[in-house]
Amino acid sequence: MDPMQTRQISVIVKDQPGILTKVSSLFSQSGLNIDTLTVGKYKEQHTSRMKISLTTEDNNLEKVLKQLENLIDVIHVNVIDQNPALNIIGNRLNSIFSNRTVAFWLVAYSLFITLLGTNIPSPLLAVYRIEWHLSPGMVTLLFAIYAIVVIPTIIISGQLSDQLGRRKLLIPGVMFSIIGSLFFVLSNNITMLLISRVFQGLSVGMLNGVAVAALTELDKKQNRIKAAFIGAMAVTVGNALGPILSGFLGEYAPLPTKLSYLIHILLAVPGFIGLLYMSEKVRPRKTIQLHKPFVPNAIRGRFYLSGMTSFVAWSIMSLMLSVIPSYTNQLVGSSNLVISGAIVALVLIISTVSQLTLKKLPVQSLVLTGYLLLILGLVALVLTLLTQSLVLLFLTTVLIGFGHGPTFAGSLALTNNISPDQQRGDIIASFYVLTYLGVSLPVLGLGFIAHWIGLNQAIEWYTILMTGMILLSMYYWFMDRKAEKQVRELTVE
Repeated sequence: MDPMQTRQISVIVKDQPGILTKVSSLFSQSGLNIDTLTVGKYKEQHTSRMKISLTTEDNNLEKVLKQLENLIDVIHVNVIDQNPALNIIGNRLNSIFSNRTVAFWLVAYSLFITLLGTNIPSPLLAVYRIEWHLSPGMVTLLFAIYAIVVIPTIIISGQLSDQLGRRKLLIPGVMFSIIGSLFFVLSNNITMLLISRVFQGLSVGMLNGVAVAALTELDKKQNRIKAAFIGAMAVTVGNALGPILSGFLGEYAPLPTKLSYLIHILLAVPGFIGLLYMSEKVRPRKTIQLHKPFVPNAIRGRFYLSGMTSFVAWSIMSLMLSVIPSYTNQLVGSSNLVISGAIVALVLIISTVSQLTLKKLPVQSLVLTGYLLLILGLVALVLTLLTQSLVLLFLTTVLIGFGHGPTFAGSLALTNNISPDQQRGDIIASFYVLTYLGVSLPVLGLGFIAHWIGLNQAIEWYTILMTGMILLSMYYWFMDRKAEKQVRELTVE
């Protein structure tokens, strides 16, 4: 931009005493003279729009604009472009995405589309396995490496979002999701596939570590339970539709290992653009400080209970998302990618349906119901291995889907409900660390053990381990329900 030219600035502010003086003072303290300043009502209640005209150099203006953005009562600052058409479009986008309700669903969509991209590879693992002669260990590594990347990303993202704001983490999160899909399109060997999964891990870590906290803050009533359920549904619906898309296109469409990723990129770009125009008010921090994940002593017991519940739920789900679709030919004698994709999609769709159906139950009852269904699903899985029955495999899928939904949603709801406002991003990030340890470690162990004792026997031992963990966890959930009931009775008295 050329020096010393006339600039038009739009500043949306809260109607607070002294805000006009504060804004004017910033310009005068920087030696800038305002040519004209008009103030009018903005479309939202208790807000106004200031239109400022002045002649200045760009370097001086940029400094003042940053100071303006840091004022607590300033909602949004925009330099009006000299191109009228671009200015109209920019103002319109700012107006749309500054609305809290629109921003709420934009964040939910961004979480959904990121998880959709992450699960596109699930049915295609069978294709990669055949094309590049991958062992069970390499298949599970390809599935789980993103979860390994997710863990440190979640820890860092949760803390940064508490200090810098949610938007500054959501934007690069969606961008990395787009890059991950682009790398999958360009992949021609296992190394490039692993790099693609690393980018997907970065994106999931940023979105999962931040989205639920952002949803809570954007909800007009700041309803923690609602935000947690919307977040959980965005995750499970995205997980479900990804395999449906890639399974069908992988079996019947041209470019079978590329087309679904190209479609994901097209769907993710609008979310990325929307986040660029979303406004967020953040109290500025002079220094950025990172620390080890911390959970306050007062909630630590219930946090670990909810975290380990999610660990178990996603350990079982990761088996259904990786090993089972990749080896349907060995398990039930079918190599059709649509069947592989249907298994992955069905288990996640049912998980979503069960969350909607059972969401009114108390959190403890929600989780205990899910646990019982997961045990039945594991029993059906063992019977599937013994009979090689496709019918039993779909019964397994249905039971595990119905069990996973309430256990994951209930554990996330409990975590969000007990988290203090100032530490919510950090605590939810810690919750997802335990979740992604469940996604990655058990199934990685299964993949490499299968090399020594065979896939079927490895799955049988896996189901025994998971069943034992469920029974132990159920005991503590019963105790938590009993303790909460006693607290309610004392409160009533």
